[in-house]
Amino acid sequence: MIDKKYVTFRREPFFELAKPFITSDSKVLDVGSGSEANFSKYFKRKDFYLFDGNKDTVFKLKQNFQNVTQGSLPNLPYENHKFDLIHCSHVIEHLTPDILYATLKEMDRCLNKNGYLIISAPLLWDGFYNDLSHIKPYPPAIFKNYLCSKTNNSRTRELISNDYMLINEVYRYAEVGHPLRNAINTKGNLIIKFWFKVHGLLHKLGLRHYAKTGYTIVLKKQ
Repeated sequence: MIDKKYVTFRREPFFELAKPFITSDSKVLDVGSGSEANFSKYFKRKDFYLFDGNKDTVFKLKQNFQNVTQGSLPNLPYENHKFDLIHCSHVIEHLTPDILYATLKEMDRCLNKNGYLIISAPLLWDGFYNDLSHIKPYPPAIFKNYLCSKTNNSRTRELISNDYMLINEVYRYAEVGHPLRNAINTKGNLIIKFWFKVHGLLHKLGLRHYAKTGYTIVLKKQ
């Protein structure tokens, strides 16, 4: 059963997944915070650490937030084991595999033991490559393989860690039309016309087609 609150392109339902792991004294890093710092605003916190690569974005953030840093991934200019939670939403799809791998190593270095790593990203869907800055989609299996795996899975790079435990994996969905609608010529075909009418009725009754368009994964460093 799909939770309808995840049939959306809004970020807030996925921000909510971090709520159980953030306390009043948590040190939190938001990687790729964006000019609106929506993750920090969601939690009504001015003390989150915000990291972004855009000079204008950083200038704007510094007007309202305490801990803002401009930089380029994979380098995170923070001490070892500084953060209790690292959040990264819709950033990794803009990275090459080499940069993503190095970024994960940096996140692991900066995250405390018993800290949480929360990553949101799109999957490959019809609109993914509409954004020219998208390099490639990375499925959640990447993080389970390089951060959680205690087995010798197929990898082209060394295991980063096996100290992480999967806490949550939630998918984002979008409603899609029936996959055969554009592929079949319904003209003069009474059976197919009737079938589509039935499909339309089922749609009105709430029986709809959904595609996975993204996800949020929550990992705990043990």
